[in-house]
Amino acid sequence: MTSVSHQSLATKICPWLLEPLEQLERARSEGRFAHGWLLAGPEGIGKINLALVAAHRLLHPQAARPQPLGPAEGARAMAVRHEPSDHHPDLHWIFPEADRRTVSVDQIRETTGSLTLTSMEGPKVVILEPADAMTTAAANALLKTLEEPTARTYLLLLTHQPGRLPATIRSRCQYLPVPRPGMGEALGWLRRSETEATESEWSQLLALAEGAPFRAMAFQDNNYTCKNKEFERQFELISNSRLDPQTVADQWLKDDLELALSWLAAHLRWVIRARMAPEASNPITDLKLDRLHNAWQVPTLRTLFQRLERTEALLRQLGGGINADLATRALLLGFQDQRGRL
Repeated sequence: MTSVSHQSLATKICPWLLEPLEQLERARSEGRFAHGWLLAGPEGIGKINLALVAAHRLLHPQAARPQPLGPAEGARAMAVRHEPSDHHPDLHWIFPEADRRTVSVDQIRETTGSLTLTSMEGPKVVILEPADAMTTAAANALLKTLEEPTARTYLLLLTHQPGRLPATIRSRCQYLPVPRPGMGEALGWLRRSETEATESEWSQLLALAEGAPFRAMAFQDNNYTCKNKEFERQFELISNSRLDPQTVADQWLKDDLELALSWLAAHLRWVIRARMAPEASNPITDLKLDRLHNAWQVPTLRTLFQRLERTEALLRQLGGGINADLATRALLLGFQDQRGRL
């Protein structure tokens, strides 16, 4: 019996995912559904919802059209989607194991080995979430299946960083961009959630989440609006040499390092955009989220790009054996008052 959460994500769909689903449906109905698909789009927009609906319709060709997925049900389903549950025997779902951030070669080999067995009912579908979490060895193992797929086997690879995948993997998949919803559509959807957040608060959370509704809901659950103010205060003090970066690093490690680094990466992107196109709309000016202190004012554009690269690299390496304490302290040290040297 399929779990309620899995059933929700496989038989209901977020409204902004209907257009990419229709592209997959047309390919299926016209007999040109590729063996490998790369579903690429921002993190937190529900690509796994799209993949599970597509898989369900491949495995159940006569299934009814998916119903709308609401924010409350969607958030609950997303939160527990990796918990053990029964599902269709010809659906193979690969994701990083507990307490790991990578997909191992053993996981890929176990799945690809099962693809050679006789199907229980019809086609076989593999969902890889996220594909860019594969180790090099895992990607090489998957490449063999993409090069010589077994009959009626379909691989749906999800990624929000397609550039991190080997070119050999990308070239053997049909690329399907999955766009984020427009602000109006996302706000209209989030207003139906079972929270007391106001439209103004949802607007701010969406800006912090860079338009990704599921990330916005996760931030709301973590009281991110208040944490945003605390992060801003910390950076103002660091940039004026009034707070030791080690103190902040210790606090981030204690609370939620991934959340703090995500905040920092988002702010660096906003500042870079504001520098490159000052006349354009951006979250910093629209929502007045930032005070223009030294951390953002003083560094050159090149320095900001370098810090963004280091922040994103640290995010990717969390849980992979890196010394997060030293790496976070080194990152934050770069934001101390260094006028004349940046």
